Amino acid sequence: MALFSQTFTALLLLQLELHLFGGSEAAAPQTLSCPAPAGVPGTPGHNGLPGRDGRDGRDGAAGPKGEKGELGLSVQGPPGKAGPAGRAGLVGPVGPRGPQGPKGDPGSPGSTNNDLVKSLQSELQSLKVRLSTMEKAISFPTFKRVGQKYYASNGMKGNFAEGLKFCTDAGGTLVLPRSEAENKALSAMHATLGSTYIILGTTDRETEGQFVDLNKKPLTFTSWKENEPNDYEGKEDCAGIHINAKWNDLPCGSAYTIVCEI
Repeated sequence: MALFSQTFTALLLLQLELHLFGGSEAAAPQTLSCPAPAGVPGTPGHNGLPGRDGRDGRDGAAGPKGEKGELGLSVQGPPGKAGPAGRAGLVGPVGPRGPQGPKGDPGSPGSTNNDLVKSLQSELQSLKVRLSTMEKAISFPTFKRVGQKYYASNGMKGNFAEGLKFCTDAGGTLVLPRSEAENKALSAMHATLGSTYIILGTTDRETEGQFVDLNKKPLTFTSWKENEPNDYEGKEDCAGIHINAKWNDLPCGSAYTIVCEI
């Protein structure tokens, strides 16, 4: 039966081949009316070798840029939460000084604090005066402190009027002791100045025999030598202190060592 099936299949293949290569004039194939049973499927063949890898698409040329799409609709949502504060930036340069603002309303009167401020201001003013006095005194080559004042001199000599002007220009006044201690301190300056008489800031020009200070007030301290003042020859209306610490009336126009009281 198997041999018959193989023979019949071979005849069919031969007839088909003659029909394909016989041309247009070839006779039409004969039709077999004898039915044949289906053949047995053959054994599956082996798998073929794998094909070569295809070309990677990304190596190809870039296509043309597409047209710009239409602008989308803007939808504003609710504001989000504030983020954390950033770090402080660098301090910028100081700007120009602004204009002065309007004057403020006066404050209410102080009590204890106000009294303290006044006290401190008074002390400060006192210190300023003392400092100014000291600065004037040390501007002279020779000076001596006596209590809260200074006796200062540069060794200059002059008459009563010249002494007044010199000491006033220096910020002081012509010297005049007011106590025994001040008198001794002034007398001790003779040794440094090499003087015999230091002219004093007192006269009796207005009333003979009544010596007054530069403010025309009576003297509260004197150290006259015995039998002085005597207004010798009617020409002695001024006074000076001798190296022995005693006073003597002298002519106002004569020159004596000038010492200023600061």
